[in-house]
Amino acid sequence: MFRLDERLALCAEFVREGAKLADVGTDHAYLPVWLACSGRISSAVACDVRVKPLENAKANITKYHAGTIVSTALSDGLDSISPDLADDVVFAGMGGELITKIIMRTQWLRDGNKRLILQPMSRADTLRLFLCENGFHIQEEKACISAGKSYSVMLCVYDGMKRTCSDVFQYIGLLENDHSYESKRYIYVINEKLKKKLKGFDQNSDEYKNLYQTVSHLDILSEGVTL
Repeated sequence: MFRLDERLALCAEFVREGAKLADVGTDHAYLPVWLACSGRISSAVACDVRVKPLENAKANITKYHAGTIVSTALSDGLDSISPDLADDVVFAGMGGELITKIIMRTQWLRDGNKRLILQPMSRADTLRLFLCENGFHIQEEKACISAGKSYSVMLCVYDGMKRTCSDVFQYIGLLENDHSYESKRYIYVINEKLKKKLKGFDQNSDEYKNLYQTVSHLDILSEGVTL
């Protein structure tokens, strides 16, 4: 049996025991195969929009004898996936804007019994803002370091309540209250990007002043971290 890297292992941590899983953008299907072989899930559908990743997924499903639990589906997001196939849905390894678009058009995710496990590779701020404004509650969020890079994973459910999304929350979510090194490092990385963005603003503008306040706050939260 293989080991998951820290990024996928953190996603796996949020999957419920005995759940039916949909893994969107599955690539090699490492996550559903590992969960199946570990006895953690009752079934899984490994989805991808491209044929080649699904061929890789099928090879791993066969290699690790997971075919009785894990199936594959050629699907653009969740467009070809029936809601009864998934209790927990993982979006890992794609950009926050793409995750947002898929959630927007998949109405059956607006069900309080479904759980969304989200690991955006970019534009996590766009994703958090969308979730807050569209009734998705970010219940938990953790950070990890994998292959030298920092990642955040969010656990979300739909409850229909729209929430205010502060600038700080948009950039770091619930990690503000997590004092682990992994979270502080994630905050540090995000803040370094914001500092570069800050240089492009007029120092007298409201945009500059608001972003400067956010950067100053993140400086405190990531104090002591260096790369």
